[in-house]
Order: sequence, then structure tokens, then C-alpha cells
Amino acid sequence: MNFDWLLSLIIKMKLKRLQRKLTNNDQEFVKKQIRKLNPRTIDLTIKYYMVNGLKHAAKNSPFYRDKLAPLVKDLKIKTAYSIIQKLPFTTSQEISEDSSQFIAIPKDDITSVHFTYGTTGGKKIIYNSKRDMYIINYSYTLGFLQCDIDKSDIAQILYSFGIWALAENIQLALLNMGVVTLSTGNYVNFKEQQDYIEKFGVTTLFGTPSYIYNLAREIDLPEKNKKLMKAILVGGEGLPEHRRKTIEERLGGEVFINYGLNEVGGGIGSECNHHNGYHIFPTNYVEIIDPKTGQPVKKGEYGELVVTTLRREAMPLIRYRTGDITREILGECECGLKLPRIDYLQGRADDRVIIGAAEKYYPITFDLLFDSISEVKDYWIEIYTDDGKDLLKVYVLTNNPSEKLQKEILDKFYLIDSIKIDIETTKTVTVPEIIFIKELPKGAKRRRLVDKRKIIK
Repeated sequence: MNFDWLLSLIIKMKLKRLQRKLTNNDQEFVKKQIRKLNPRTIDLTIKYYMVNGLKHAAKNSPFYRDKLAPLVKDLKIKTAYSIIQKLPFTTSQEISEDSSQFIAIPKDDITSVHFTYGTTGGKKIIYNSKRDMYIINYSYTLGFLQCDIDKSDIAQILYSFGIWALAENIQLALLNMGVVTLSTGNYVNFKEQQDYIEKFGVTTLFGTPSYIYNLAREIDLPEKNKKLMKAILVGGEGLPEHRRKTIEERLGGEVFINYGLNEVGGGIGSECNHHNGYHIFPTNYVEIIDPKTGQPVKKGEYGELVVTTLRREAMPLIRYRTGDITREILGECECGLKLPRIDYLQGRADDRVIIGAAEKYYPITFDLLFDSISEVKDYWIEIYTDDGKDLLKVYVLTNNPSEKLQKEILDKFYLIDSIKIDIETTKTVTVPEIIFIKELPKGAKRRRLVDKRKIIK
């Protein structure tokens, strides 16, 4: 008997049982099964899905057919990892140019179309089948269960509803779990958000870190509601540690950061209550590569995250270069989960900008700067060229614009040694221009660092 076939059959039967229990809303069973996972089981599960996913893409996707078919002919469970490293990367630009070339099912079987905001590589159209939507729901549910959310909770979604589809996906997963869900979005003012939290006894919040942080600073939640609050799930942006503490102190509950990408079907990983990186769900396979060479980095080193969808039916993506910079976290997590982990993102490969005398900056540098100024609610920086020097236009959201605040912000910039040297010594950077604003642009996700030098001649 073919060993690979028998092993695949055994794995398939076990996975079907787990999915059936989840479909039947047996949340306690699924939580116990997640806790019981061991490295060998996870490894076999990933390889099983990888074999089926790669064969599906090679056979049915016009984009991958010629690229993969010759390379996957000897694909088996035992050869899966060695073969996938030989496959070509997929880029954001290739999806933006024509995402329909990735479709691997009849177009009549497409049941949902999602979009990305286009903060990198332009807007992308993401096609999903009915089964894909189930897998998206499944991955979100795994994350929610990991944060101890169950059908006894009352959830409030503060993400924007629209083409991003994140809010809608969260809403669907919560409803399928039987969780009472208030979909207030982020266009309701903070006072109204507080009224909903108090009136319905909300126990779980969902939103972007910046929105939740500003909500926490603007409202004064009664102690009884703080005690009811169990979990606050955030994603889409980074979250400095002291902002996490502010949110927890002001709103109650425990903050969990989640990581995902619409391109690969939403949820990729989630924090546990030890808050040491993201546990990766077995719906995707991740690699860490050197952004310049494309070769794997050494274990534990930082590099660019590459994701392969393992269960996408309508639009599989193979070795998709996310542009996100992270690393694999080695060793077992204190929570006991055996799922692989990656670290919090350092930024994006294309978010890192060179300012002045060749110094490289990630947004985190300026996050820490502004987080130390209580009157600053949000910001972003645009970088221009002015008479051969770099000019930083710093847009600052605040309720109290003043010359004093402007001076405080500039003083903070001068505390960054490399910027101070470039202003005063190398003369490659002009004094930053502080621009106060009353509100943020609506809708799309914003980059913290926007390099206008690349698009203005």
C-alpha cells in the first residue's frame, strides 16, 4: 500500500472530525484539541495541506500552471518542504496588475470578492469561494478561541465596514460562534461608543490599535464596565507596549494583537495571554527570507515574511512576499501551545526609509517619539526634497495645537541623535515642519512614513 496515500487519508479523517466539531459550534472540544496539538501533528497537517494546495494551484491557476507544474510532479508529504523552497515567489505587484489570473475555480463558483486598501502595491481584488469563506471564518474563530472568547461574550466591532472586509469577516465569525455582536464601526463618536459599551455590557472590543487607544484616552468608563471587559482584539497596525497598558488600564480587559492579510484570507496568527509574538494557524505556511537575496535567513534572524496559502480554493497564493519584517521565535511558548510563532513586525521592507545621511528608519522610531507626548492623538510623516535636503512634513492630530506643543515635538526630534546630526552637522535634513490637523483622513489605512521623494520629480 502507498504509504503517502495512507498517511494522507489518516490526516484527512482527523481534520474532518475537528472541522465537524467546529461547524457544530463545539467550542470547548476545539479548544482542547488545539491545546493537544504537538509539533509532529502540526508538521504533518501543514505538509498534507501543502501537497493538496500546491497541486490545486499547479493544475487550475493560469498564473501558476506553467510555473509550478514541472516542479511539483514529485510532490509528496515527505518532499513538501524541500520542493516549496524551489518554487518562485509571488509579488504584490503581480496581484495588483491582474488578480483574475490567479483564479483556480470556475468563475461561477466565486461567492465573495474582497479588496485591499492598496497601501502597498496598489489595490488588489481578492476572490473567494464558499469554502474559502468557511476557512476565513475558521481561522478567525481559532484566534478568538485562543483569546478565550466564547458564546457568553458580547462583542463590539469598531473597525470600519467597507472594502477592507475585515469588520465583516469578524462579524460573521462571531455570529457563527453565537456571540452577540454590536457592529458600530468607527464612524460613531467616542461618546456613543461608550454608551453602547455601558448599555449592553460589552465584554470584547475589536478595532485598530490607534482607534482603540484614542477611545481609551477620550472616555471615562465606569469600573463595573471595566470589570466586565474580558478581551480587546486589535490588528492592522503595530501597538507599542505602553499604549497596550493605557488601553488595559482605561478600558479593562486584556489586549490581544492579531496579524493577518486580506491577500491570504485574513487571519494568519494571534497572540496568546503570554503576549510573546503570534501563534501561526495551520491555514498558512510561513517562511522568513532575506529581502535582497530571497534566501532563507538563519533561524531566529529577521527577514521578510513569505506566506503560502494552504487551503485557498478560489485564489491560492504560493510564496507570497508580504513585505513585512519579522523573525521566527524559537522555543516553546509558556502558554503550552505548540503552534509555530513569529515576532511582532518591525515594519515593512518598503516602509523603511532613508533620511538624511543614509540613516534608515522604521515607523517604530517615530511611534515611540509621539507616544511620549500626551497631547498627540495621531500622526504621519511625509518626506520631500527641498533644495537638495530632506524635508519632513509632520502631520499631527491634536485637540490643543500650540507653539508650546510644536516646540515639544521638535525637541523630541532633536533627541534622535541621527536626525539632530543631519540637521546641524551634515546639513542633509531641514528642520521638520509641524502641521496640526483636526481630523484624520477617512477610510484607508495610513502609512506612518510616506516617502514623497519617490513619486515627485
